[in-house]
Amino acid sequence: MGLIPEDTVHEIRERADIVAVIGDHVSLRKAGRNHKGLCPFHHEKTPSFNVNGDKRFFYCFGCQKKGDVFTFVMEYEGKSFTEAAETLASRFGISIPESRPESPALRRQRGERSRMLEINALATEFFAAVLRDPERGAPGRAYLAERGIDEATANSFQLGYAPDQWRELGEFLERKRVPAELAAKVGLLVKQPRAGGYYDRFRHRLMCPVVMPGGEVAGFSGRLLPSPEQDEDDERKGAKYINSPESPVYKKSRLLFGLHLARDAFREKRRAVLVEGNFDVIHMHQHGFAEAVAPLGTALTDEQIGQLRRLADEVVLLYDGDKAGRAATLKALEALVASDTKVRIAALPAGADPDSMLLTGRVQELAESLTRAQPAIEYFVHDVWTRSARSADGRSEALDEAARLLVHVTNPTKRDLIIDTIANGMSVSPELVRRAMQRGNQRGDQRNQGRHRDADERRFEQPPPPQPPAAPVQPPPREELNLLAILADHPDLLEVAEDKEVVSFLTDGRLRDIYFAARQGSSMLSSAPEDIGPLIAKYVLAGTYASVEDPAHCLDEALQRLRAGRSRTRLQQLQKQAYDARRRGDVALERRLVGEILKTRRQVD
Repeated sequence: MGLIPEDTVHEIRERADIVAVIGDHVSLRKAGRNHKGLCPFHHEKTPSFNVNGDKRFFYCFGCQKKGDVFTFVMEYEGKSFTEAAETLASRFGISIPESRPESPALRRQRGERSRMLEINALATEFFAAVLRDPERGAPGRAYLAERGIDEATANSFQLGYAPDQWRELGEFLERKRVPAELAAKVGLLVKQPRAGGYYDRFRHRLMCPVVMPGGEVAGFSGRLLPSPEQDEDDERKGAKYINSPESPVYKKSRLLFGLHLARDAFREKRRAVLVEGNFDVIHMHQHGFAEAVAPLGTALTDEQIGQLRRLADEVVLLYDGDKAGRAATLKALEALVASDTKVRIAALPAGADPDSMLLTGRVQELAESLTRAQPAIEYFVHDVWTRSARSADGRSEALDEAARLLVHVTNPTKRDLIIDTIANGMSVSPELVRRAMQRGNQRGDQRNQGRHRDADERRFEQPPPPQPPAAPVQPPPREELNLLAILADHPDLLEVAEDKEVVSFLTDGRLRDIYFAARQGSSMLSSAPEDIGPLIAKYVLAGTYASVEDPAHCLDEALQRLRAGRSRTRLQQLQKQAYDARRRGDVALERRLVGEILKTRRQVD
């Protein structure tokens, strides 16, 4: 893709529904003329992220991140401007003509990341085509049939099969003129250290593409299939699951399997269901639980929690009903409690998991487990105490587990309430729970001791001189802000404003800069300096003048108020000058100033 013509960029900006685009990633709720939600660019507990569909921009009062639909796609999905424009144009049915052919230099500038995504897309097509092949795809189709995965679900998740060959994918990519070095960097090929050359990383595996929120394939998770001549437990000397290695496009700590298909269900059901494995997700989607997602074989990360919090009101943990699943539940619970996420736990029968339950037709039982999901702390108390109450050692271990959970709760009031709940559930005193928490804190402090050694050595260094406090930011005059608010709600009045010499009424230089930027076609919000960004956003987002019948009359009234205000200021200056002239005995100057005072007073009145 070459350079995109400016009129096409304008068309995309005008036609792209910014509320729908951002709503794919953030749970938005209508709030007056705006939509609000948790900011996707920083952690927050109270929504301060605003999206205005009429003015086609977003603004966060918490971190001051702002921009239009292009900015959001570029920032959130990590795309270049050209990639963002292509994504939006494709979604909203806009064709992009090239103003000139793309040069080799410009293609290189688009970067390695874009090429990697293209390679992953090719690999996805290859694996899916092999799965459909009557002969080569038979092992993959047989495994899907055994797991009860129907064709529609397989297509929805873009499942495929990596053939049991060492070079088949590599040869396919070579025919597509994909450099082997780049295919290895994205994790599809592996370089042979001694013999040279490359071989396929994924062989005889059911392939699950890991898809980004924007729809691009970031990498793969491959499940080793059983071999007729070997027992499945032998795993053919390979790991049961292998994932793509970390790369510029595959960051497993930031990805959730199934998220691209779960976002609508998050909004509809107001919850996200977190399960352990890919096939748990696939099976749950097939049976109507489309709000299910899974981490990629790692502990739940802050980035993953942030995505869940932005899109759903609560998280329901539905991990396996075995010892490992329980340990994973408690680990995930700690991370979710630390982020102040609303979380519930759905308990499964011992030894059960979502995949096996759905495979054996226990759909209703699984649905009831989700319906009966307990609030996190109540589940924790019941689970830990019922297993540990029989012995002193067990009770001590239970308190230690409670302490590990409590140290992640930063809100003192909430922590006290949880301590009381745990104490009541375990039939112990709140003080005993607090002492266990203090012991946990001390152990954490000892582990961190080495990190502070350098700080201890620097304690006696001369501290830097104190910096003078920053001068307080002076807000612009309110009437001048109102004037910009009128023009923000009715940009068609900018030509009229120019004729009325509006800029002469703007005494604040920052507002003059914003006005000039608006005259050049920029958003007022995007051109606002950081020191008054939140204030400008407040006035621009309010939509105070959006529904008035005669906005031109509002503009005239605002200008009249500014004229009157300017005259009042001038009147005060003249009165002071006349007083000073009288004190000095300068009668002639006093008479002239009195005449100007009378004239100015008529303008005020």
